[in-house]
Amino acid sequence: MLERRIIRDLEGQVDAPHVYTRPADLAAYAFDAWGASGERHLPDAVVFPGSTAEVSGVVQVAAHYGVPVIPRGAGTGYAAGAAPVHGGVVVSLARMSRILGVERDALRLYAEAGAITKSIHSAAHRAGLYYPPDPGSSTTCTIGGNVACNAAGPHTLRYGVTADYVAGLTAVLADGTVVRVGEGGDRGRGELQALLIGSEGTLAVITEVLLRLLPHPESRVTLAATFDSMQAAADSVAAVTRAGIVPAALEFLDSGALAAVQAAGFGSLGGGAEALVIYEVEGSAATTAAEAEAIRQAVANAKASSVETGTSAAEADRLWSARKAVSAAVAKVMIGKVNEDVVVPRDRIAELVGFTLEVGDRHQLRVVNFGHLGDGNLHATFLIDPRIAGDRQRGDAAAGALFERVLAMGGSLSGEHGVGQAKVAYVERQLGSGGVALMRRIKDALDPGGTLNPGKKIPGVPAAEAAAPAALAAAH
Repeated sequence: MLERRIIRDLEGQVDAPHVYTRPADLAAYAFDAWGASGERHLPDAVVFPGSTAEVSGVVQVAAHYGVPVIPRGAGTGYAAGAAPVHGGVVVSLARMSRILGVERDALRLYAEAGAITKSIHSAAHRAGLYYPPDPGSSTTCTIGGNVACNAAGPHTLRYGVTADYVAGLTAVLADGTVVRVGEGGDRGRGELQALLIGSEGTLAVITEVLLRLLPHPESRVTLAATFDSMQAAADSVAAVTRAGIVPAALEFLDSGALAAVQAAGFGSLGGGAEALVIYEVEGSAATTAAEAEAIRQAVANAKASSVETGTSAAEADRLWSARKAVSAAVAKVMIGKVNEDVVVPRDRIAELVGFTLEVGDRHQLRVVNFGHLGDGNLHATFLIDPRIAGDRQRGDAAAGALFERVLAMGGSLSGEHGVGQAKVAYVERQLGSGGVALMRRIKDALDPGGTLNPGKKIPGVPAAEAAAPAALAAAH
């Protein structure tokens, strides 16, 4: 619990109704989507600033008292990046949700960090433009959170990740200083912009974004194919590549994911197949028609059991329905999950899916796999009931085995969810001690008091971060 003087100073920045301190109000901010694993840690307060200036004021108060600051968008992350470790102040950007403007001729869009990603897509579409990054939680996640984790989505294969579309940022540093970098700011601070993207709130609180847009594609064709094995599904990707085609999206669901979708009542697409793969091409009408036919032939040669094509929006929505419903389906069939987004060379995805099933059997857990087949990003999900003694521990053990195998394959711990608390123990295994030491030096340079999202992304507890809880205790 924070001293009254600290609460009073926070209220002086955002007004009393925008500061929560009652345990009943704090409970909803004790976890993010990783909370499905059963993890909970109450913050000391939640503050809702309405502007960059108010964020700056809140961060200055926190810095003065040595109180940790946990930036939060919509709480949709799966790595506990927006949840406290040991108390602190959650700074929610929920009130900062406006689209600030669209520049059609300049192909740019301004938005506050709390803007829902789907609203970015809609605003761009109304202007005849296109914002490609589309995380699975785009109807609820925020653009600031996307930038903080460098989110991706199904269309990463062709178009890239969030970082490829960030033209500029407004952010609040650990001492409350407001910086504007990139286009519309100090172009000389481009290196700082690159550091902030993907920093998961450990270096600054992102408050506004300037995004690059693209002209909207003239045409789009979606295909969905079923396979009798995961290996055949992976082979279809190689076949499409040999045909010289780079799809806009290339997604898959394994049999566990398809079964969850069907059990939850979200349709029967895929039937009893071992894998469903969705391919999408975009461009001119002539180009997409030719590429769709080439994909159909390549997939047939790869021994697909069935292939469906959708050229209208309604047909495409039907073919995408299982992929878009899988997260909700998993939540309906099991109360909890440990969800990891690992990356391996895409020709080893089938091997890794097989390994997750072995791990699931070993730990007596149901397993669901889906993800971005085109760039080797696997969303491996171990279903648990955290109310049952030992289930959470089995989920953690399964995730640990997964991480070990991924690193042995030369892969990455995360493709887009971030590291947060969930994977921090494995970072040094991937980056080495030298890489971690460099991360700590950057952290100490930008956040010497260690108040910004401590305990996330960077392994160990550097001295600067260890001082933050001590200062908080002294203020109590």
